[in-house]
Amino acid sequence: MQNDYAEGIRIAQTIKDLDGPNVNPVCQSRLYTHGHRTERSLVLLHGFTNCPQQMDALGTQLFAQGWNVFIPRYPRHGYTNRLTDAIAELRSEHLVALANRSVEVGTALGERLTVAGLSLGAILAGLMAQRRADVDRAVLIAPMLGLRPIPGPMLTVLSLLATRAPNLYVWWSRRDKGRIGPSYGYPRFSTRAYAALFECGRMLVREARRAAPKAKSLVVVTNAAEPRLDNRFTYALIDSWRSRDANVETYEFPIAERLPHDLIDPGNAAQNIELVYPVVTRLISYSSLPGRTSS
Repeated sequence: MQNDYAEGIRIAQTIKDLDGPNVNPVCQSRLYTHGHRTERSLVLLHGFTNCPQQMDALGTQLFAQGWNVFIPRYPRHGYTNRLTDAIAELRSEHLVALANRSVEVGTALGERLTVAGLSLGAILAGLMAQRRADVDRAVLIAPMLGLRPIPGPMLTVLSLLATRAPNLYVWWSRRDKGRIGPSYGYPRFSTRAYAALFECGRMLVREARRAAPKAKSLVVVTNAAEPRLDNRFTYALIDSWRSRDANVETYEFPIAERLPHDLIDPGNAAQNIELVYPVVTRLISYSSLPGRTSS
């Protein structure tokens, strides 16, 4: 098993070696280990146009509880130049490859691996749960599977068109433009990169309709106050998994909490980690929670 641990460290280092001089130091991939294989390990997958810093506070909490933790940076993410054009080069296969390599790290770091992600990271966590039996538990937090008020078929058409049309850059906030935080996230997105995100989502939805996930257990966390994301796409994914007798637990933050889409990043001014983190850490750790349902 120590050989497995050493191989995991080696793979993690190859991912960390991709953090070149163009990467913001706070956005580099993070590896927190206790120097040996532990009972529990965790891979945390950040959101679209953000970086590992988004997940760092959550990861260090679990590390302090005895977990080995890996937080990889996605390709074309986390650059010091927040207006970089490189994000337009992102493709779905880059994201899936990174997630697979990260799972290899996670399985080497611990006896039981949990993969958790937010938004795009939640989609990738779902894909790993769908495809890999070495994932013990997957926690999907606000998976970005669909947007209001765009119907699913129209979203598919638009994202396919985006892969063929000239790339555009769209501000996350037209009012704030480049002033929007956090300071390590990109204030705008590429339409081609956005198409890659939704291609990953289509893969997950398609595969969940056809087969049961290989992971032993799944948790899906939703936010009733989502400003743009349409939770109906997520509920449909849950239904697909449960129709295959998958072990799926759910938790929804109520609309009265008025939480933003990014439930995790302490750098988000609208965040309420005092409310969110106890819930998420318990779900990652298999602890019981009020308001939680399972299949």
